[in-house]
Amino acid sequence: MKKIAIAIIVLSSLLILSMGGCSFIERHIVRWTTDFNTLSSDNRILYENGADKLAAEAALHLDKAIKDVESRQLGKFTELVKIYVFATPEKFSKFTGISAKARGASFGNELYLSGLLKDLPQEVYGMIAHELSHIQLSQQLGILSFNRNLPRWFREGLAIYISDGGGAPRNYERETIAMFIEGKYFLPETTGSLLNRSLKSTANIGPRMFYSQSGMFVTYLANIFQKEFIIFLERLQKGKPFKENFEESFGNSPESMLHSYISQLKTP
Repeated sequence: MKKIAIAIIVLSSLLILSMGGCSFIERHIVRWTTDFNTLSSDNRILYENGADKLAAEAALHLDKAIKDVESRQLGKFTELVKIYVFATPEKFSKFTGISAKARGASFGNELYLSGLLKDLPQEVYGMIAHELSHIQLSQQLGILSFNRNLPRWFREGLAIYISDGGGAPRNYERETIAMFIEGKYFLPETTGSLLNRSLKSTANIGPRMFYSQSGMFVTYLANIFQKEFIIFLERLQKGKPFKENFEESFGNSPESMLHSYISQLKTP
């Protein structure tokens, strides 16, 4: 058993800036000293007692997820990633400071898996790949630029697309399309949030719908405008500002592209 000492309260905003994951960050991150075991087959994975099977499942997917993210996101990881696996949703929540309903999160070069996934082994790969999407881009661009330059809808939508639906609400497509058609959808902003907090533009639809809509929209862009999407990602990895990059790559603004997508959804 390996004793891992973690700071109890993080007051620096930089730590909040580096937090990603499947829940909006609205409060300070609280972490405590706890015991983790190192997985014998992969020392990048640490786990609490009672989470050994989930840790072993994570080990089966980590290398593939890294390769898939690098290939599909057109960028390399620059630092080693570690995964912390929790035995219960409550311990995951206390450690990360986010909702116990979330299945995963990431912080710097660390990825956290909730005990919720113990009963959802089919979702482990998707959750790992989703969080790795955030980590790779934040490594490449730097934490400040990742949060300030990239709008939240794109970050989450890209992670959902890259991971083939990882982190998105399950069986939510019909409701998502209905909300789009009814005119209830996120605002396609062109900048991020320095403090990585929830955005006012999502208040009328809620987090679950925000994730589902973001994922469907980015997937639409990637599938229908394949060449443009590749050009966009290549420029993004080089640090080109999001708004300028998007308009040059797609020849239109995110808002116009979203309206076109919704128009297609309205067509039988």
